[in-house]
Order: sequence, then structure tokens, then C-alpha cells
Amino acid sequence: MPKFLYTVILITFLSGIPAFLGLTVGWIKPFNYLHIFIFLISFASFLAGLFSLVGYLIAVKIVHSEKEPRDIYRKSLKTGSYVALGIFIFFLLRGFKLVSFLNVSLSIAFYAVLGFQLFFYGRKER
Repeated sequence: MPKFLYTVILITFLSGIPAFLGLTVGWIKPFNYLHIFIFLISFASFLAGLFSLVGYLIAVKIVHSEKEPRDIYRKSLKTGSYVALGIFIFFLLRGFKLVSFLNVSLSIAFYAVLGFQLFFYGRKER
């Protein structure tokens, strides 16, 4: 296993500690919107790290990709962050009670355009 992956695993689990603590005390209502936003940010960063690690391990073990490990991880981090952003947007709308047809359609449009830019017309990776 490459050495940089140990650091990534450590950072992923350290960012997941606030999300886990927020989930375990979920029966207590948050005091203000700042607490909700901080929880959502830490939860999204944890999910991005988790999805990127799983994607990296799938690419290396199952697909047997022979590329540079850092390049494989960067691509899986981009995909994992994109999925985590979608989950973050969903919970942000639900957490701040902003679920309406207009907000949901604008969020979906933003998410689709961002994905199109990232995966089709974005800057080519080195």
C-alpha cells in the first residue's frame, strides 16, 4: 500500500469523528443553523474520503489498474467528492427546510452542470 494512503485514511477518519458524534447525539435538536452547517461539512468531507478510499481499493484490487497510485486516487477522490456533494446538497435542503420545487430543480441543475464540467469539459488531469 502506498505511503500517502495511510495519511488519507487517517484524515478521513479524523474528519468523520464530528459526524459520528453528531449522529450519536442526534436526538438532541441543534441550537442554531451554524451547528447544522458544521455537521454537514464534516459529514460531507468524511463521505468524500470514504468514497474515494473505496473507489481506490476497487480500482486497484478488482479492476487491476496498472496506473500510478496517486493518479488513481485523484480520480476516485474527484468522483467521491462529487457524490458527497450531492448528498450534502440533499441534506442541506432538508436541514434548512428549503425543499420546494424551485430549490430542488435549481439544485439538480447546478449538480448536473457541475458534473458535466468536471467529467466532460473540465481541465484534463496531468
